[in-house]
Amino acid sequence: MTVWFYRFGIWFVPRLPERFGFWLFARLGDVALLFNANARRAYEKNLRHVLGANFASANTAALTRKAFQNLLKNYFDLFRGHTLTEAQVYAQLASVEGLEHLDAAIARGKGIAGGSAHFGNFNMFVHLTAVHLHKQHEVVVPVERLNPPEIFEMVLKQRAAQGIELVPVDTAGRTLIKKLRAGAILGLAIDLDVTRTGPVMNFFGAPAQLPDGAAVLAIKYDAPLILAFNRRLDNNKCAVVIEPPLELERTGDLANDTRAAMEKIVARMEYWIAKYPEQWILFQPVWEDDKPHN
Repeated sequence: MTVWFYRFGIWFVPRLPERFGFWLFARLGDVALLFNANARRAYEKNLRHVLGANFASANTAALTRKAFQNLLKNYFDLFRGHTLTEAQVYAQLASVEGLEHLDAAIARGKGIAGGSAHFGNFNMFVHLTAVHLHKQHEVVVPVERLNPPEIFEMVLKQRAAQGIELVPVDTAGRTLIKKLRAGAILGLAIDLDVTRTGPVMNFFGAPAQLPDGAAVLAIKYDAPLILAFNRRLDNNKCAVVIEPPLELERTGDLANDTRAAMEKIVARMEYWIAKYPEQWILFQPVWEDDKPHN
């Protein structure tokens, strides 16, 4: 993505009528499906793991198309997100369950290790959190750096306008600890280990390396670990579910406690992804057997 294109996007997209914008980006999703064979193959391999024995009988073409459309609709929301008012953010929501879990966790004063998958409009959880808390608590999200750096800087500014602080994942460690201990809400991925340092877990019956940052931070710093999942509905509104904090073991054995927490995280991911596979919009290999080095 060029700097010029991104600048044009954040200028032009907010000017599109919402209904037309979602339609247009769904069509761009169809184009991406047609021409991005690598992403399509990676998604279909992931889908095969999720569906298991039902893969052959499932309408995988429709699921794949829906996933590509949902991905591009997320870009529509990305390009216009910095212009949305609080009222417009709430207007995007068909339903929100579990805000009381967020409020109760905040009241503990130890920050929140928040986790979510690349599921539905996954950015809505952090955006909703920032709006709900009226920017009184920091919302911090580690992300991969984008190239060229000028685009990354623009994304940082966009998110800052929404009350969300992005930190580069390659240098995020100390920052996340400092922010969590100061009471911030962290938004952490639980389904894609970009650092390749997480444990290999049994995920839908096969080994997959998954990130354990949310689990480790919650256990080490006595913070609640809360997962949230957000579905994009056919009318493009969002149904957000914020789950109760996971019950974590803190025995003093960090490795075993982290493993136990990861098993609970995996179980919740499996539940949501199996129920709504088209909402899981991850177009990179997740399972060890599907990665290029194997």
